[in-house]
Amino acid sequence: MSAATVAMGILNLTAFASLQWIDRFFLVTLVADIFIVVVSYLVLWFFWKGRNWARICVLVVSVLSVINLLSLIHPHGIVVVYDSIVIAWAILGFFLLYWLNLADVREWFNPEKEH
Repeated sequence: MSAATVAMGILNLTAFASLQWIDRFFLVTLVADIFIVVVSYLVLWFFWKGRNWARICVLVVSVLSVINLLSLIHPHGIVVVYDSIVIAWAILGFFLLYWLNLADVREWFNPEKEH
């Protein structure tokens, strides 16, 4: 559980990799990225604590990460960095879609158990 949470926490920081420093909407994009990362870390905290709603949020993000592989058809920004981030998220997404649906892992997220 800790390894998956740390991996997602590290990959959350990739939100800042696509910032365009000379873009006229830089400040708005920066504030939005900070907000998204903070909310993501909040969800990860509850994921790590075993809350099922957080597991469902992670599953949804995992599906979106796999679907995001389609963005490799028309990449933007620094292609090597962008492609690497998309592929890393997709690999983690595939793993989480499998792992979080195993019976013993689902049981760990059972709302009736004591933490």
